[in-house]
Amino acid sequence: MPFYHRICALILLLAPMANAAASSDARIDEASCKRVDTGPGPHSLLALPGNERVLISSHERRQFEAAGEIIDYQPLSQRQRVLPRRNEPAGLVLRPHHLQFRVTPDATLIYLINHDDDTPNGRRHSILVYALESDSLRFRQRLTSPLLSSPNHLAISPDGDIYVSNDRRDGDSVMELVLRSKKATLVHYREGNGWRVAAEGLSFPNGVMAESGRVLVSQTFGGNLIEWPRLADGRLGNAIVRWKMPLLDGLFTLPGSDDVLTIAHGSLVDFLRHKSKGEHLSPATVYRVDAQGVAVPFFVENGQRISGLSAVVFSGGHVLFGQSFEPFLLQCRWVG
Repeated sequence: MPFYHRICALILLLAPMANAAASSDARIDEASCKRVDTGPGPHSLLALPGNERVLISSHERRQFEAAGEIIDYQPLSQRQRVLPRRNEPAGLVLRPHHLQFRVTPDATLIYLINHDDDTPNGRRHSILVYALESDSLRFRQRLTSPLLSSPNHLAISPDGDIYVSNDRRDGDSVMELVLRSKKATLVHYREGNGWRVAAEGLSFPNGVMAESGRVLVSQTFGGNLIEWPRLADGRLGNAIVRWKMPLLDGLFTLPGSDDVLTIAHGSLVDFLRHKSKGEHLSPATVYRVDAQGVAVPFFVENGQRISGLSAVVFSGGHVLFGQSFEPFLLQCRWVG
């Protein structure tokens, strides 16, 4: 385990475990769950319109300098292929992290966080924009800014604004992680206006969700789910804490519901040990949170079937769970 991970593990050893109670509202056929082999680290899963295709952000995060791929996966047939990428700038190395999409009159646009440096503590990052074609991704745009200091997740609002969580203000700083510093930011981009800080004073903000009237962020070290009213110019009003739980990860939509899903890791130590060596299990619970901040477990995983949960999406009558490191996802039949 790298030195800074050992420090994090010692300092954060007492991080409380997420509630591991049995789900009271599960609508998953647990007996149907099975592994589906993918490329390494299917960290982000993106269910596309039409309910038949999922894009997978694949990157070997244990060997960060390696290049990654975007995989096109069809849950019903379990067919998958690496999507060719066309018209990219010379020298671009794809190290994809989080994916999102937006449907415009002329194309379905895929947005992804790319880590341009070959280290997880790099300072160069960008948002890459591609047009989704039937058999490939065609490069459209590369967005950069010093405000993209350590991007983790991104969200696209209905009017096309982009919100990105930076888990650190200084992407090269290990001490921000060790000390759980409240220096991290949420940044906002509007075409024609550029980038600006939308919220600051955060502690490892992770998942982001942007709707017409609100923006939500889950904080890993801050230990809560925050909600801001979203104003017409994309700025944010006064924040409220919607729900408290340690070690929160991404935010995801639940079909047919206004509730949100979020992942809570059971232990940071277990997660870091799993990152170091895949044989170590990293449990997590997916929670369903309503508008009043009432949460119930949706999916409870002790790490045996899948460890280091990172994504939950619905497609083709299935729910798919992604993870950060191992080369497979978990696919279960959705009976909701």
